[in-house]
Amino acid sequence: MVKVLDGIYSIDFSEEGNHGMELWILDCSEGTVLIDTGMRDKALNLIEADLKSMGKTWSDIGTVLITHKHGDHINNLARLKKLTGARIMSQKHEAPLIEKATGVKVEGLEHGARLPYCGGIEVVHVPGHSEGNSCYYLPTRKIMIAGDTIFAEDGELIAPPERYCLDAEQATKGMERLLDYDFDVFMYTHGEDIMENAKEKVRELVEKTRK
Repeated sequence: MVKVLDGIYSIDFSEEGNHGMELWILDCSEGTVLIDTGMRDKALNLIEADLKSMGKTWSDIGTVLITHKHGDHINNLARLKKLTGARIMSQKHEAPLIEKATGVKVEGLEHGARLPYCGGIEVVHVPGHSEGNSCYYLPTRKIMIAGDTIFAEDGELIAPPERYCLDAEQATKGMERLLDYDFDVFMYTHGEDIMENAKEKVRELVEKTRK
């Protein structure tokens, strides 16, 4: 586990021979939030160990937010639901798809919905990678947790690769929506977190993909 900022932790659950993979724990005064679940036992073991290092247990996780339906983000969801009893949420178009894949009830959230954790977590719907692919924005911390909305390749930001997307053109164009938000830190699943001037780096990517 890496403490990214006060109360914000990233967990690297990358597997040998695969691209980097990351999920997040938010230790908010209103409760502990997990974003995404990983896909194998390794991720669950890491989450459990990291909770212990924070003086917490599974029961402290009250909310699980899912960025989208792909297996590396939801495969552990059914087990996490049993371990935590948490509320499970995602963007409303993704919720029934995650339910179908996992058998877990998922509450659907509108674009722009704000949850009362860590000063407010706002849902940012950016479809294309999947129907309800979303980021989670913490305005008081200027943090964008982007899931698979943007990837990295050889250390450079790239649009989500076409082979992973429902609609790659929509996903690429949708990245522009992120520029409506004020963020310095950018945390995403498949790449190294950007800890300063992140919005300018995203802007550069958006402008490059417009050409």
